Amino acid sequence: MASKEKGVLAPPKDEATNPLVQRQASSDTWMMLLAFRFTNVLCVATFFQPDEYFQSLEPAWQMAFGSQSGAWITWEWQHQLRSSLHPVSFAAVYYLADNFMRLVSCFPQFRAMILSILPNVVQGIFAATGDYYTWQLAERMYGIGSKSTLAVLLMTMFSPWQWFCSTRTFSNSVEMTLTIMALYYWPWNISSDTILGAGSDPSLRDSEGRPLHAKPSESGAFATPGSIKRLRISLMLAATACILRPSNGLIWFSILMPTLTRYFSKDGAAASDYIILLREAIICGSTVIAVSAASDFYYYGELTFPPYQWLNFNISQDLAVFYGRNDWHYYISQGLPLLLTTYLPFTFVALSHSTSSSTSSIPFILTTTVLITITTLSLISHKEVRFIYPLLPLLHILTGPTISTFFTTTRTITTRPPPFPSTSKTSVISTTGRKPLLYTLLFLNTLIAFYTTQIHQRGPLSVTKFLRHEYEALALDNHGNLLSSPEANMYTEVNKTTDYSDSETFVGFLMPCHSTPWRSQLVYPGLKAWALGCEPPLHLAAHSVEREQYKDEADRFYDDPVKFLKGEVGKRERPWPRYIVGFEGIEGVLKEYYEGEMKGHVVKERWRGFSSQWHDDERRKGDIVVWGFGDGSQE
Repeated sequence: MASKEKGVLAPPKDEATNPLVQRQASSDTWMMLLAFRFTNVLCVATFFQPDEYFQSLEPAWQMAFGSQSGAWITWEWQHQLRSSLHPVSFAAVYYLADNFMRLVSCFPQFRAMILSILPNVVQGIFAATGDYYTWQLAERMYGIGSKSTLAVLLMTMFSPWQWFCSTRTFSNSVEMTLTIMALYYWPWNISSDTILGAGSDPSLRDSEGRPLHAKPSESGAFATPGSIKRLRISLMLAATACILRPSNGLIWFSILMPTLTRYFSKDGAAASDYIILLREAIICGSTVIAVSAASDFYYYGELTFPPYQWLNFNISQDLAVFYGRNDWHYYISQGLPLLLTTYLPFTFVALSHSTSSSTSSIPFILTTTVLITITTLSLISHKEVRFIYPLLPLLHILTGPTISTFFTTTRTITTRPPPFPSTSKTSVISTTGRKPLLYTLLFLNTLIAFYTTQIHQRGPLSVTKFLRHEYEALALDNHGNLLSSPEANMYTEVNKTTDYSDSETFVGFLMPCHSTPWRSQLVYPGLKAWALGCEPPLHLAAHSVEREQYKDEADRFYDDPVKFLKGEVGKRERPWPRYIVGFEGIEGVLKEYYEGEMKGHVVKERWRGFSSQWHDDERRKGDIVVWGFGDGSQE
């Protein structure tokens, strides 16, 4: 007989654990998450951080379309700090999609629109995959169809941070997905005394549907069919995550330590299991390193190992602090609140409970992983919330039971149906409690997600879309041909004319460096542009006075805008452009310079777009404005 949970009839446990039912439920959940994240992609219209574009899409654009495509390759790529594995996936999609659209004769304007959103669609698949494996690991830990498992799935879907960040093309977003997938496939029976994957076997679950505890079987932790295959998948995924982000090694250090030390306990695995683990780690690690080395050799033109370069520049040369220093408590006071929002109090309770559980339990291992990673990263001066993003699925999984217990109440009802009142039947009914608080938290999460993806810092994406459309209107005919080409207006009765010249610079960005996307949104290589740079002082000795006093181009511009424009614009291949883009605060100095230098000419506002009500960088406050220039006699 079906039991009633949360006011809805739930399938009996024997039906819920039927393999066919499980496969169908998994398939349905995957399709639902995929549709959900594709919707997420379409709803993200704001800018977060430059790495979303400059550490993934710009090198991908260059890989796909060549060195003459106008991609902005930052200093990290010039000094081989980044692995090419991340952008190469986007480059392949760019290349295949563009060639297909050319094959079917799509207009360039349409191709540009598709290419500008395509990487986020790909990332949406990664995001849905991360959601799916978070739910799957929760099922393995808490049982199929349990309240805790459902809570983890809903937490992932209603997480403001996931809605805001998971479909953005950061390496951290891919790292998060790779990490939770690797943890799902990890052989927990060698690390913990919890039997995972017991959901389909009622004999391996307790009365609440949770997996039982036991030591590895005498035949070995890898004796079950497919166990070594799962281990290899886990190790390959973990190695790839570490190649992309070397700091991911902290997570795997935290997982491996209890795994190795458990060998000396009475419930530990056999020595043969550790030999298998070492063997597979060497094989899988070497394979990933070889693939990465081949990819990097193809991209950089020489053998290199980006993780070493990354460690050398960020630790030995201490260049990370050039992009900011943070207090030691940043991840506690800001990082976790941003990741968890309304879940934060429940997570603290869950972590407290987990630390008091068995040291060989999975919740305890995951909790120590969170604590070790956050503590170690707190010792580094430069901190960003993205650096602890891979921990978010673990935090959701750990918090699931606490939230489900807090918001549900369970009652046991005994019924005596006639005509045999002596025959009683017991059923368990779960109902949602504390509904006003629950609905308030869900509303707050939805409000935060809407504000961060639709309002805050909307301007940087809006302005690049405007510039791309303006270029199309000025430089291309109705079929996407350059007006200067022989094919222009070939198929139209009315010729389109313009005063735009292919040789002129279209736009200059007088903003803090990397304040907007670049070629991945501007698209056209003929749309010539320049912007202020902020390369770190690689030529100056670490910890020297000269490095401490160093100012990049953006700093020099904002220190004295008129002096900078007089002394540096026009040099180094920076002719004065058709349009200038900047935050509204520079309008006064822009008019002072241009109208003073160009007598009889005026600065005219061409476009204005809202960016944000507030910003931690004073220079980025206010609207983003596009200014044009004209004869003072014109209206």
